[in-house]
Amino acid sequence: MDFVYWDHSFNSVILLNLLIVVGLFTCLRLFSGTIAHINASDELLKKDNAAFGITMAGVTFAITILLSGAIYGDPAGDIVYSAFYVAAFGVLGIVLMALTRIIFDKVTLPDISLRDEISKGNMAVAIADASNVLAAAIIIRAIMIWVTDNSAQGVFALLAAYVISQVILTAATYCRRLVFPKLYNGKTVQEELKNGNVALALSFAGRKIGTAFAISIAANIVVYEVYEISTIFIPWIIVSIVAILVLKLISYIAERIIFFKVSTMREILDDRNVAIGALHAVIYISMAMLLAGL
Repeated sequence: MDFVYWDHSFNSVILLNLLIVVGLFTCLRLFSGTIAHINASDELLKKDNAAFGITMAGVTFAITILLSGAIYGDPAGDIVYSAFYVAAFGVLGIVLMALTRIIFDKVTLPDISLRDEISKGNMAVAIADASNVLAAAIIIRAIMIWVTDNSAQGVFALLAAYVISQVILTAATYCRRLVFPKLYNGKTVQEELKNGNVALALSFAGRKIGTAFAISIAANIVVYEVYEISTIFIPWIIVSIVAILVLKLISYIAERIIFFKVSTMREILDDRNVAIGALHAVIYISMAMLLAGL
């Protein structure tokens, strides 16, 4: 059939890459405990812990997102070579996912023990935790697709871009956490999450995921140069920061239009209005996706 194009060599590599990432995904149970630091069987089957279910669902979906980026391995080389690097990139992405969760637990929200709160069934903390791994997966996937060569230099580029993006993402959340009490009568993000404020958790999740989409825009704008690897990260930082600032501006405008004459944060903090929190999250993510699509 002339209207169907089939490159046997190219598509064979792509199909093999797909089999590798599906294999990694089916092994999720082996490393899910490492990422979540909780016994999955006890929480899901014995305790019926809905909070852990949210966290586990977030981790599962996040790993799916990042593994979809690993499929984009370079098919130009030997099929065994390509398969090796796709598998390596997939495993590396999973390791970075676990590292992201440690950073979130120890740096971003140091006053909250994710493990303890999720074990107690804290839905707000579980939502925040799930959003964190999803945000990391969005960024890692964008970087995997951005890195166009399967080599040691490509691995270095992946790690460097991840570190830069994680610093920016963590700094954005950290700054928000510091400013929050000054804007909202001494209330803190960590206290609200520990107290089970699901509305705030949803808003927090929307900001986290939206910021990740904004950072991933750098992969669409900054050109990956194999021979100028040391010079491409400054543009990545600049583009990421500018994208985050633009996202905040257009999200604020959209929020003021949609929530006309409504005190959004009063509804979220005082009334714990889950509907407002969910809509606030969707506004932020929607604006980020529209921005990323430009």
